[in-house]
Amino acid sequence: MSAYISQLAIYPLKSAAAIALTQSVLSSFGLQHDRRWLLVDDEGKFITQRQYAQMALIHVQVIEGVLHLAAPNMSPLIATPHHPQQITVTVWQDTVMALTVSEEADTWLSQFLGFSVRLVFFPEYSQRVVDTAWAGVGHQTAFSDGFPLLVISQASFDDLSQRWGQAIDWRRFRPNLVIAGDFAPYSEDTWTALKIGDVELALVKPCSRCVIPSINPQTGAKDSSLNRVLAQHRRANDGKIYLGQNAIIQKASLQSVLHIGDKVQIISKS
Repeated sequence: MSAYISQLAIYPLKSAAAIALTQSVLSSFGLQHDRRWLLVDDEGKFITQRQYAQMALIHVQVIEGVLHLAAPNMSPLIATPHHPQQITVTVWQDTVMALTVSEEADTWLSQFLGFSVRLVFFPEYSQRVVDTAWAGVGHQTAFSDGFPLLVISQASFDDLSQRWGQAIDWRRFRPNLVIAGDFAPYSEDTWTALKIGDVELALVKPCSRCVIPSINPQTGAKDSSLNRVLAQHRRANDGKIYLGQNAIIQKASLQSVLHIGDKVQIISKS
């Protein structure tokens, strides 16, 4: 079967808007800059669109390693680190060492969201191990939900769009790689690995879905009708709804680069 990368995306600030890319360097945490920044509350607990849909309207850029912020009715801000301090934050069940960024960034983000938050960064030396029950040993991630990469097929989006009655913006599902080709919808359920040039990705765990796909990434408005379509067609025996596959980097050379249009060799379950 022929297949290729049709979309590449990163989400430097977890739960903020996507950045669509034409190419991306792989790092030890996944795609470069992906989910290296995070918002936490006053107790150090992570916050996401699940609770605060307006996070979808925060747009970011990463320029020379510095996060640039923009949002409706806010003046743009360059979140230049200022006297960073090491603090402990919580992402799901994981306790992680992170660095504060600046009081100015905290104030800006708190003003936009309407409550007190802090912006933190995941430094190179911090450790967050991927669940070894799924990934085996030796894999890590930054502030993603649990795995460094998320893969979904374009065929799945096309099928869901038809069932929903309108075109689905792939950004609702926050994948890193969208794979297009001549295969059936939801074929990624059976994929075990992807080979892309010198890179090999192992697909290790189906991705369970929450409320976020119901949030319009352009407006922040919720429309639960998409989640109802998902529930009708993608609910598994465990009661959860799944779409896409979490992936880890099984093989890559130093500074491996993925590009839109790269051919993908798919390894499926026999």
